[in-house]
Amino acid sequence: MRRTSALLLLFATGLGCGADSALSIRDPNQGAPPGPSGPTGNSNVNFGGAQDFGYFRALVEAGTVPRADDVDAAGFFAEHHTPLPEPSCGQRICLQAMVGSMGNLITGAECTLLQLGLNSPVVVDPEQRPPLSLAVVIDVSGSMNQDGKIAFVRAGLARLIPELKDGDQIALITYDSRARVIFPMANVEGNREALLALVRGLVADGPTNLWGGLELGYQEIEAAYDLARQNRVILLSDGEPTAGEVNPERILELSAAFNTDGIGLTTIGLGADFNLALMRGLAERGDGNFYFLENGAAVEEVFTEEVAYFTVPLAFELELTVDAGADFRFVSAFGASTFRPEEDGGTLHLPSVFLAGRKAHDDVTPNGGRRGGGSALLLELAASGSSTETPGYSEVAILHLSYQDGLTRALHQEVLTVSFPFDTWALDEGGFFDNDIVTKSFVMLNILLGLQTACDQFHQGDRDRAVITLRRLAAAVEDYNLEVGDVDIRYDLELIQDLDAVMIERGATDPENPPIPANPWPRD
Repeated sequence: MRRTSALLLLFATGLGCGADSALSIRDPNQGAPPGPSGPTGNSNVNFGGAQDFGYFRALVEAGTVPRADDVDAAGFFAEHHTPLPEPSCGQRICLQAMVGSMGNLITGAECTLLQLGLNSPVVVDPEQRPPLSLAVVIDVSGSMNQDGKIAFVRAGLARLIPELKDGDQIALITYDSRARVIFPMANVEGNREALLALVRGLVADGPTNLWGGLELGYQEIEAAYDLARQNRVILLSDGEPTAGEVNPERILELSAAFNTDGIGLTTIGLGADFNLALMRGLAERGDGNFYFLENGAAVEEVFTEEVAYFTVPLAFELELTVDAGADFRFVSAFGASTFRPEEDGGTLHLPSVFLAGRKAHDDVTPNGGRRGGGSALLLELAASGSSTETPGYSEVAILHLSYQDGLTRALHQEVLTVSFPFDTWALDEGGFFDNDIVTKSFVMLNILLGLQTACDQFHQGDRDRAVITLRRLAAAVEDYNLEVGDVDIRYDLELIQDLDAVMIERGATDPENPPIPANPWPRD
């Protein structure tokens, strides 16, 4: 499967998603020359972090109602293909902006979004990726014998090793009560059979010394570090650290020190008992992806796609700064832990970004795999007391983008001013959407927040209300998707319905006549 990603920043204006608006942008670089020479396309940009919603789905499939904290925004958005306008800015990365405003799909309260996306005219070509130095750190503690997890790892590594090129290097590290290097860093060429034999012989037993395994993995990369290569650790774990250093903050500190030296980290969780916050946090800070393996299909998808697409750097030291405009104030941010909020905005810093590969909403594996390769940052703004006092104009935000070109290391910078070109009260019930792209993002965000709200209501004891929330959400999503037939949204609708059924099984009442609006998607 090819993966997708877009840098999505959705600004919700007003408390709980507020004022109506439309968008205009003044671009100081307007009229820039065409994009880079050579073949051009429209590839979304991957910036790492949580890459799937598999953990949430696995809980629902097991008959459990997830907690609100299990609703991961970055993972959810990464499983949706979000097409962007043509990247015509003349650079390797283009910043896109689109707006949408309508009543939300649960309560009808006004909700306004500004979607920003990063894409590139560069064509994705995994065959042209740089060589790898890869250290795979494998949990072989006793709990890996449960639910076929050690078999998943064997199958995944059996997929990964043949995907590597002859010029790549690899090391294998295992950890239970202690960590050991079972295959020191060496070229893949001439060693594939030996590597596969080691993988087939993996046996699980004992406690979980994650610290020791991670440290050895980093040391293997550090000893062979080469600026001409992608230097990365892949960490697999199915549980909490129980041996060696077990403090999550200390483990994060250990990892961050090596990340600062240019070594990336990707984490893969298995089962339902691993430390989700730790594994996700390690990946986000380590310039990598976090995945969850819920079934055999996920094994194949993750281990092949990680090598194919997440090792083609497009740019380094990317920074996107958001300053609230004269007419708005910053309220809150959620969806990406690397965003640093400030009084009047915030900054997102990414050590490197990568090209993505999924090209359409129906670009799905035979087993329903839709893993993407991006994340989402949701920023809420509210109208401020100050005003530009210009009729039909409101300054919403000023955006600053900078990055180093992945080939030349040349610095590129861009500044955009985002504004509303008409009065915010001028919208009717059908709202306003700049295009179909932001319309889908509006629906995606409503689904995300609806799942989170319903899970909160259920665990706070308001189980019947939780089901009503899901029924209203499902009605609106189904009404929307009757028009567009989006595969991603169809899978979302199935998840909403599955969670509804689990809540009924867990004691919620099945409402005979839930309060659903006559026209749940008022834009049709």
